[in-house]
Amino acid sequence: MNSRMNSRMNELYHRFTTAALNLVQPYASTNQPPSGNAWRYIRSHEPPIRRALLLSLCVTILAASIEVWLISYAGTLIDTLAQTPRETILQVHGFELGVAALILLLFRPLSQLCRHAVNDIGLNCNVATLVRWRAHDHLSSQSVGWFQEDLTGRTATRLVDIGNHVSDIYYQWLNAMAFGLVYMVGIVMLMSDTDPRLALPLFAWLVLYIVVMALFIPRMVKAQQAFQGAKSALTGTVVDSFSNIDTLKLFSDRDAMVSEHREKLENTRIALFRTRQIGVSLRTILTTLEGIMMVGFVGYGLWLWTQEAATIGLIGAAIALSLRITTMAEWIFDSVWWIFLRVGSLREALKTVAQPLAIPLKPDAAPLQVSGGEITLAEVTHHYGMQRGGLNGISLQVKPGEKVGIVGRSGAGKSTLVNLILRFYEAERGSICIDGQNIRDVDQDSLRQSIGMVSQQAALLNRSVRDNIALGHNDLTQEQIEAAAIEARAHEFILSLKDAQGRAGYDAHVGERGIKLSGGQRQRIALARVILKGAPILILDEATSALDSEVEAEIQLALNDVMRGKTVIAIAHRLSTIAKMDRILVLDEGQIAEEGPHDKLLASQGLYASFWHRQSGGFIGVEPQGDSDIGGTVSD
Repeated sequence: MNSRMNSRMNELYHRFTTAALNLVQPYASTNQPPSGNAWRYIRSHEPPIRRALLLSLCVTILAASIEVWLISYAGTLIDTLAQTPRETILQVHGFELGVAALILLLFRPLSQLCRHAVNDIGLNCNVATLVRWRAHDHLSSQSVGWFQEDLTGRTATRLVDIGNHVSDIYYQWLNAMAFGLVYMVGIVMLMSDTDPRLALPLFAWLVLYIVVMALFIPRMVKAQQAFQGAKSALTGTVVDSFSNIDTLKLFSDRDAMVSEHREKLENTRIALFRTRQIGVSLRTILTTLEGIMMVGFVGYGLWLWTQEAATIGLIGAAIALSLRITTMAEWIFDSVWWIFLRVGSLREALKTVAQPLAIPLKPDAAPLQVSGGEITLAEVTHHYGMQRGGLNGISLQVKPGEKVGIVGRSGAGKSTLVNLILRFYEAERGSICIDGQNIRDVDQDSLRQSIGMVSQQAALLNRSVRDNIALGHNDLTQEQIEAAAIEARAHEFILSLKDAQGRAGYDAHVGERGIKLSGGQRQRIALARVILKGAPILILDEATSALDSEVEAEIQLALNDVMRGKTVIAIAHRLSTIAKMDRILVLDEGQIAEEGPHDKLLASQGLYASFWHRQSGGFIGVEPQGDSDIGGTVSD
């Protein structure tokens, strides 16, 4: 019997709390860009949680009213006990006492249950998710170039933290601010009903309380924003250091690493110290004000009692209320403090999250329709906002199904050309069209779905080999994945893989950016991924640079099959890998210096011929003074 009852109670509780959870739809997207203003940003998330907010206010008012009534009734009860004979107390006031007991045993717990269910579950479990969902939706639409301008670790941290900031602001406001304000108003009304003058000390304290908070809050926000800036810099440095720990250990001694980390830690410590300085002084002032309020509140009540204008019960209630008010004032202060600390943190996070899209999305953009894969560049110029590097007025037509190789010194514009075709960056001037469609006017996802790419830095996700190969496809069979791996000459080494958790073969995880694999292994998995994608346009950016000669020969055979019928752009320093291309372009200082098939370029005795003759093992000799495309931000 007890077991069934417990089961039934658990089921009812689960249904109740689940209903509270479902008050908010946390995956409600919006077409509006995020505001850079903290308060407007907070309000922009209000529509999906409006129902929960209204319900929270209702149950908060109810719960606070019961608390005020409880203290008021305590004073009434004292007077009742003082004025009623013991033997008749139950007979005269039994019903009244029963109602009070019912309120305490039933209605008060139910009101608090509803209040905490709405606030702690309905809002607290959903608001952070809603904010992160929308922030991720916005950031994931940023261009690749935008992500290269900031530290990835700092961006990720701000994305996660911003959900906590907004959630805490809503939660603290509802759970303490609203409750406390309703409580204060109830007390003022209670005291005024007895003697309006009894509310004067409380009213004077409340005015001083608000004035002090108004004076200190701007300083609190400014100090917290500085602290969050220092904390973000610390996080960014740690992530950057750990992500490049091999390079640091090769080129930097441990003392230098420790010294840099200590400097960032000290900046964070001092910034936190300044916020705490303000907090300590504010708490001291508020405690002093509380003492003044208690003395005035209780002292005036005692004076009324000496004048026979107040009862013992009222004095008892006044003492209880004054103690309760000081506790409530501390609670409200902590909430206000926390809210504005979060506002300062939110403003810091919005520096990243609220940035407008570097390449805006067109709501009505049509998907790219690839019929042949023709690529046309007309007077394309891009210098990354500077006066050098990149491309300088280049015009080019790659015919459908044509295989074009691109060579040039570092900084000649090779990678810039690829980045612009993929629309990772927006060309500063000129146009790029695929099959007659300007890529500015087509859906960006459809553009990249039509292009397969294997780059020199074949980065993988920290997932299984299977997930990396099948990236972007949820309907592939194991046989299809293995067939692509076999074609990319990756199947054999994949079967030998095993990670630290014991997962093996295609289930083995490859580590962050595929760090557990060699460069050649990463590129072969990337090749398998491109084979499965089957895009009509293929870009190879040093696709075989990390492979040994024997494996490269095998991969070249596989690439010949993959390239069949596709439009191909291949960047190479190892000229032997593009010698059989239909046409080779030689870029120099952002322009096409030479173009033609391999034999013709050799016969012309120009730049290409000089590269060919100066190669050692098939690599172009890099000029000592070669410019970078964007001053070192992007390398060709």
